[in-house]
Order: sequence, then C-alpha cells, then structure tokens
Amino acid sequence: MKRNLLLASLLLFFSCKKDDNQPAATNRNNSLAYVITDNKFNFSFFNTALTVTNFGNTFFEKGPYTVLIPDNNAFQQSGYSTEKDVAVEKGSVLNNMVKYHTLNGIWQLDKLPFRFNQPITTVSGAQLFVTHWVRNQDTIITINGTRVTALNMPASNGLIQVINTVLNPLVQDKLSDAVAAEPTLTYFNVALQQAGMKDLLRGVGPYTIFAPNNSAFIAAGFPTTDSVANTDPAVLKALLQFHILANRRFVYDYALSTDASGQSQQTMLNNSNTTVNLINNGDNGITIQGSGNTQPCQLVKSNVLTNNGVLHIIDNVLMENF
Repeated sequence: MKRNLLLASLLLFFSCKKDDNQPAATNRNNSLAYVITDNKFNFSFFNTALTVTNFGNTFFEKGPYTVLIPDNNAFQQSGYSTEKDVAVEKGSVLNNMVKYHTLNGIWQLDKLPFRFNQPITTVSGAQLFVTHWVRNQDTIITINGTRVTALNMPASNGLIQVINTVLNPLVQDKLSDAVAAEPTLTYFNVALQQAGMKDLLRGVGPYTIFAPNNSAFIAAGFPTTDSVANTDPAVLKALLQFHILANRRFVYDYALSTDASGQSQQTMLNNSNTTVNLINNGDNGITIQGSGNTQPCQLVKSNVLTNNGVLHIIDNVLMENF
C-alpha cells in the first residue's frame, strides 16, 4: 500500500512539473501582448511590428520583460505615416527594432540612481543608455536621449515604458566606423586619418563627436579632401580635438544639465571650451560654438549611437580665438 502511494505521488509530481523547454504560462488576459494589443490608440504601430515579426508571441510568455514602446506619434515622426508603412518594412529592420526595445527582467527606470547614461543590455545584446535626472523639480528619464513619457505600465509578465521616439539600434560598433560610413563626413574622416586619430575613436571611450560635414570643411578653406590630406597632422589634430568630448552626451542631456541661462561650457579634448546653447529650453535641440565662431554651429544630424560614444554632425567647423 505504501509503495502504491509513493508511486502515485511521484506520478503526480512529474505530471505537474513545468517542462523547461516550453514557454511558461502567464495570465494571457493581462499579459504584455494583451495590453499592447488592447491599447490600439497608442501602440498600434508597435503592435504591427510585433505581428509582422511574430515577436509578439514572446510577450505571452512568463518573462518577465520590460518593453520600451514608442507611441504611434513617435513612429509617425520617424517616417512611418501609417501602420501599413510598418507592415511593409523589411523584416530584419523590424526584428532589430523590437528586440532593441525589449529588456529581460523588470526595469523600474525611476528606481535607477540619479545618473547620466547608465548602460542596460537589451535582448538583442546591444546596449542602450538611461538617464535619471531632475530638471526644474521634475524627475526626467531619458533613453538614448529620448524622453520616457509614461512609466511602469503593469502587465502580468512585465512592465511597459512609453517613449516619444523610435530608438535606432546600433548600426556601427565604434565611432571610427560611424564616421567612415557617413557620406557627408568624408573630409572629417580624411582629417582623422591624417592626424592619426582613427585609433582613438576605435577605443573604449566614451566620446562625443561634433563632426563638421563636408560643406563645413569647404567653407573653412579646404576645397578638396586632398587639401585636408596635405595639411600638417599636428594642425589637424589640434582642430579635431576641439570637436571631441571625453564622455557620452546626447542632445537632451544638455537640457537636463544646463541652468536657467540656457547656456553651458564644455571642455573638449584639447582643454579648450565650447559653448552650448539650448534652443527653446532644449526641447528643440542645441547649438554649439567655439570662441572663434561668429555664429553658432547648427546640428544637422544628432544622436548617432555607437558602443563607444555618440556622433553629432554640425554645419560649421568649430574655431578658436588665439
């Protein structure tokens, strides 16, 4: 009798034990997948990406996961006018996108330390950078320099954080690669080579580059890339160091770190200062100016993320007064 009871108990144990090779069950009626699908007014573009890639099935699993969801307006600002535009996007692009917006585990971003650009690894293996800071008595959270607009929406298997921009997954590993891949930075890339600074931008960093585009170099007196290549390397090195900052700075970081004057100074690699001005209190970006510039330099492209820093492209060469 005892032997039969023991066998029955063992059979009951193994029949109830979870199969580790199967997705763990969760409450489907309150799962991340359900919450995302149910919020069609805000999340239908992201849900379309999940449907096309079949990645949405992941959010029925136990997880837990934290999903960073760009709202519909964010998708439209990123060039996807309708859900159909998302549906016809390349599968590889959407797959990279949804994985870059997904984190393993529960991430209550408002519980992070008050610090700039704290690295977090996504399920794709790539990093993103979270800032938790106080501005004008308001607590602000950004991811890769973009605002988090709604925090900690709960689901049975995780959390949703809503953001106002579609995050761009890393395309280039290093800043050196990002510069070389950008067709408007041919002159700047030649200058880096001539100055022997390519290895610096292949290093650990982090660095922030304000790179003048080709038109900026031409306006500064370099009519061709050959004219750059024929310039004294020491001269180019001094010039380039005035365009590089020894930390990671997204555009909105300046809005968080600048006082009511709307202006701040930052020390570049050559130990000289540039002036950063907020546009519309930082909500419309920044300009940057050297002591020798008569007008501020405008950003024509910003927040290009790599593993060792951030690249911004500007429309003029930063100049110093000597």
